[in-house]
Amino acid sequence: MKLPQLAISNHLFVMVLVAMASGLGILSYLNMPRSEDPSLEFPFYNVVAVYPGASPEDIEQLVINPLEDELKELEDIKDLSTEISEGAAVIEIEAEYGIDVDDKFDEISQAVNQVRGDLPDELRRLDVNQVTPQDVIILQMALMSETSSFHDLVNWGERLEDRLAQIDGVRTVEVTGNPEEEVRIALDMEEMGKRNISLNMVLGTLSQNHTNLPGGELSSGGRSFVVKTSGSYQSIDQLKQTVISSAGEQLVFLKDIASVTMGYEDQNYLTRLDGKRAVYVSVTQQKGKNILKIDEKIQAQIDEYEEELPVEIGLSTVFRQAPAVETRVNDFFISLLQGILLVGAIILLFLGARNAIIIMTVIPTSILMAIFMLDTSDFGLQQISIAGLVIALGLLVDNGIVVVENIHRFIREGYSPLEAAAKGTAEVGWAIVSSTATTVLAFLPMTQLGGGTGQFVLSLPVIVILALLASLLLALTLSPLLSSRLMTKKAAIPNRFLKALERGIQGIYRPVLNFALARPFLMGAIAIGSLAGSMALFPLVGVSFFPNADKPLIVVDIDLPKGASVEASEKVANDVESVLESYPEVISYATNIGKGNPQIYYNLPPEQFAPNYAQIIITLDEWDSEKFPATVKSLREKLAIYPGARISVSELKNGPPYEAPVAIKVVGENLDVIGQLSRQVEGIIRGTDGIINVDNPLSMGNTRLKAEVLPEKAGMLGVSWLDVDLALRTTIAGYEIGDMTLEDGQEYPMMLRMANHYPAKISDFSRISVMNNQGAQVPIKQVVQLGLETASPRIDHYDGQRTNMVTGDVEEGNNVTEMTLDIIEGLDQMNWPSGYRYIVAGEFETQQESFGDLGSLLIVALLGILAVLVLQFRSIRQPLIVVSAIPLAFSGSIVALFFSGYSFSFLAFIGFTSLVGIVVNTSIILVDYSNQLLAEGLSVKEAISKAAETRFLPILMTTMTTIFGLLPLTLSGSDLWSPLGWTIIGGMISSTLLTLVIVPVLYQALTKN
Repeated sequence: MKLPQLAISNHLFVMVLVAMASGLGILSYLNMPRSEDPSLEFPFYNVVAVYPGASPEDIEQLVINPLEDELKELEDIKDLSTEISEGAAVIEIEAEYGIDVDDKFDEISQAVNQVRGDLPDELRRLDVNQVTPQDVIILQMALMSETSSFHDLVNWGERLEDRLAQIDGVRTVEVTGNPEEEVRIALDMEEMGKRNISLNMVLGTLSQNHTNLPGGELSSGGRSFVVKTSGSYQSIDQLKQTVISSAGEQLVFLKDIASVTMGYEDQNYLTRLDGKRAVYVSVTQQKGKNILKIDEKIQAQIDEYEEELPVEIGLSTVFRQAPAVETRVNDFFISLLQGILLVGAIILLFLGARNAIIIMTVIPTSILMAIFMLDTSDFGLQQISIAGLVIALGLLVDNGIVVVENIHRFIREGYSPLEAAAKGTAEVGWAIVSSTATTVLAFLPMTQLGGGTGQFVLSLPVIVILALLASLLLALTLSPLLSSRLMTKKAAIPNRFLKALERGIQGIYRPVLNFALARPFLMGAIAIGSLAGSMALFPLVGVSFFPNADKPLIVVDIDLPKGASVEASEKVANDVESVLESYPEVISYATNIGKGNPQIYYNLPPEQFAPNYAQIIITLDEWDSEKFPATVKSLREKLAIYPGARISVSELKNGPPYEAPVAIKVVGENLDVIGQLSRQVEGIIRGTDGIINVDNPLSMGNTRLKAEVLPEKAGMLGVSWLDVDLALRTTIAGYEIGDMTLEDGQEYPMMLRMANHYPAKISDFSRISVMNNQGAQVPIKQVVQLGLETASPRIDHYDGQRTNMVTGDVEEGNNVTEMTLDIIEGLDQMNWPSGYRYIVAGEFETQQESFGDLGSLLIVALLGILAVLVLQFRSIRQPLIVVSAIPLAFSGSIVALFFSGYSFSFLAFIGFTSLVGIVVNTSIILVDYSNQLLAEGLSVKEAISKAAETRFLPILMTTMTTIFGLLPLTLSGSDLWSPLGWTIIGGMISSTLLTLVIVPVLYQALTKN
């Protein structure tokens, strides 16, 4: 290999390149985007349809079925799930990962537009939305006041919105929690009856007058004039003067039969902070921007803004992401720095100060180069990418240790530092290329892991691969260059520790090795026994997916039966707030009634509008691994049984989003049968210990008031069914005529309503009348019969079929996989009618897909590693010797997880996949040097014995640096990262101890003299 010699000969050029790469890395570190978690591009979309007053059955037939038929024709659609409730429906669309998310959004929008013309005219809203990581807010403020009007709060909120929207990096600023203003036309039905005016007359006149048609052009005298028509309404006074009817000279104006005012819509979304009335101001950031710099500018604007606020209005922070990001990033970099210092201490102890300087120069240079390449690959700094750097730390130093230690050995043998640097690096050059390639091949398949899980962890294998490639390049260039100038024969003299270690090699390791080589069958039995023992421990360790997030936030979801009002939901929320007052660790709580809180976490999308729903986001003073779960448990116990409502208390979770830890979909056609089966499924889930917050949407029936037209009476009295429906709609929900632009330039909806009561009461029914075909007013109670009927609270679809999903959360410390398997066993014992089935969803489904994909990728990695080894060793037997370290590593991983108390989580699986590439490196170094000695004429036993003793030091050092580099992260107590660290550390210990014995035994048995 000539590269080391070229680097030494062109040392100035190499140093300039290294300095440039380091400088670019520093610039990237200072400017690249930062976040707490990865910015995930999930291919999720939704179609929201609002059809006020329509039943779920009507929306299903008239709106959803046509839309789903069109959407199912699109390619790359993985799942199509629909929730249909009274007056609204949401179609959730999940496309295949890897597509262009923007192009797919355009396709979905076009498909919806194709159907739009066939949908009912009364459909008030049909929106297509794309779920993006930029929807997650970075800041949520609350403007609070007990005396100021909503109008004042909104005005001050909009002032803050205008300030913050000008900041570079801010994507959106939104004011929420306030009722929208509307032009309210409150009809006096009694006065209309006296003047013989029907609702249709009012609606028809207003609709016609509000139409804005261009007049066209007229020509006169060779000139062309554009004719401006009267157009739509432009002021409330103009609206009041609308002539509704005329009888001779008697004109009836709108103001004669209605009160026309500016008012607020019926408030269907209430927001509070710490029990005080509030409106929220929420901020999102642009993609690729540094949240810490944005937050600094935002806080400066808020400081100025607070000085202008009137005393009766307070401003408080509900949620602020920047401090958590700064803390998380700093903690990881502290772990990285501690790892570097520990690695440096190991190198200093073994090889002395000069050698330590060489390797400690390579480590930060490799990291800076990797950060620069990560930045150019469009990744940011967050917990996954920084953890990747921590993992890479112990790996990237391996190449430098092997090179420096070998140069060290050549100097001791009498070569000059210049000769030793070139020859020592060249001797192990191809071995470290091969070992780096095998490690890269272990991480490379992880970059192809599909789904949300793959996106979540993608930056980890990417940064590790980049760091390894940088370290390989520097090990072959910078390390020999610095060694040729810093190493001396005096520096190569072993220190006391190294001499003691060499005596240990000769006095302890050599006899053990000779004993093992003389008894190969015994060693094989020990290796197999250790593997079998660890396999026996595996069921006790258990399997899990992603743990809860270490964040001091608790989410309380409140669900009332369908049909419950916002007022009823508010009462339950009030009771929950009174419970929270007794917890001193609670520093604030944001209450949302009728809708979910703005999105504060990447996998916690907000719930859509629903009067029977409320959500409270609780912020604690700190996250503590013992106190936090205790608080959550206490809240669950206090809120577990609440009459007429289901209250669930949950923590935030890491990883990709899924429906719930436990989720079973019941699929069929008849809603009654689905409901019966769902209740059985609910019983099985509730009967499983450790499951909480069980939710069966069909368990709480919905009672609705049915207004049935009596056809005989309506016919006798000459009343149109359409007029009856229109009267009921105007009385109960109001009828939107259109938008009206007033003098302030803002658009406001024009709403026809009945005067007085809001919301309408059953007693108002007797006050409604309709005009018959002879112009007479007929009380509506004469042609309509009111009655109660039970109805499905909602209808859900899955890929076009009716379904119902029963979900449940799992208490901390329970194994989701085992519990789900127990539930599946119970489901299989149920009597499922023909055409009905169940689908396992939730964490179990996502876990099986992710573990299955990772298992397949692990096989691909092993095949790639074998291919590299076959290419290097030109044999089949020797690659088998090298990969024998893998099962030996698995033994240590399971033992480490067992004693540390962690389960085999997805990140632990990632750790084991990483371990596959790491542990073969020691075997490669050992087998490669043995082959060199064999080529020099030594016997197989002599070659492997000498190679094992010679390579004992670099193998021990690389193992210790990998372990010590990971130790700070592993001991951090993080449920996310500690399992990964223990998996690698345990595997490294067992594989190293057994490799130094088992690999020589296998080499002797499988290699010919």
